[in-house]
Order: sequence, then structure tokens, then C-alpha cells
Amino acid sequence: MLTKFAVLVTDKAKTVQPQTNEADFADIKGHWSEANVRELVKLGAINGYADNTFKPNANITRAEFVTVIVKAFHLGAQDGKTFVDTETHWAKSAIATAAESGIVAGYSDNSFGPDDLITREQMAAIVVHAAKLAAMDKSINFPDSADISDWARTAIATATAKGLINGYGDGTVKPKVNTTRAEAVTVILRALQAKP
Repeated sequence: MLTKFAVLVTDKAKTVQPQTNEADFADIKGHWSEANVRELVKLGAINGYADNTFKPNANITRAEFVTVIVKAFHLGAQDGKTFVDTETHWAKSAIATAAESGIVAGYSDNSFGPDDLITREQMAAIVVHAAKLAAMDKSINFPDSADISDWARTAIATATAKGLINGYGDGTVKPKVNTTRAEAVTVILRALQAKP
């Protein structure tokens, strides 16, 4: 009788677990990123939400993005830099691993901004480092190239030359615009495919 009870509890626990199967994400059906979302979920690098949505058009934070990078690139946990604002953060381990691997840096020695929304230029810098792509010294010819931060110019040039990041329909790259979950998934998959 006790064994039967344990089996029932286990079965019940399985049924209340949030579904992460990409087929359950009703909000990606027909979305431009659907195939990419399915692929990255299958790789175990990102999940949906407990209500069986993926929210492809929602923005992604720096902590969330770094966590997906660490999982996608199978980076083993490392004790690395802990920033003052990551000491008690849920993504502390992933951020420390990425910092130790040279993939991310903070705003300063003490600040990472884990809950800040990630911008396209920040995303470019992280994926270029994660994929270990050789820096491209290519001129950037977008109408809004002047908006690219100096520290991000090489990363944007490399990411666009390697096809990781594309411009928008109006030709702009929008370096300071916040990245959506759909864009993040797509860029990370492209970086996985581009790594040497």
C-alpha cells in the first residue's frame, strides 16, 4: 500500500510539472522564430513558461540571456567573478561561469545589471565571444551605425559579417534596442552553427 501511494505521488507530480515541450507553445505557431524556438528548446537551452507559452516577443534580461548561452554552449560551471548585484541573484552561477570564460563583462567591477533588458549590441558582443569568432575589421554600413557604442563596433561588425545578426527591413541595426526572446533564440542558434 505504501509503495502504491509513492507511485501515485510520483505520477501526480509528473502531471503538474510545467510542460516545456515546444509543441505546447501556442504562441509560437506561425511566428517567424518558430523553428528556432523548437530547436533551442530541444537542445535544453531555454524553456517556456508555466502557462505553456514562450512569449517570443517579450524582452529578455541580461541574466536570462547569459543563462541560455551557458546552457547552449555547454559551459561547465566555474567559480568566476561575482558582482555586487549578482551575489544573491538566481543567475549568479551562470553569470560567474560566463564571466570566467571571458564571454561577459559587467558595467563595472561591481555591477552586472542582471535584470536589465539586454540590447542588441550587448547580445552581439556576448555571442561573438561565446562562439569564439575571429574579430572582423569590417566597416559597418547601417543608416544608424553612429548609434553603435564604440566598445560594440567590432562585435556588431563580426556578428553581421557572420550572419548572426541582420538589419531590419528599413536597413537599420538598432544597436540599443532591447532584444526579444525570439531574436535571442535565433542569434544563439546561428552562433552555435558559426563557431569554429
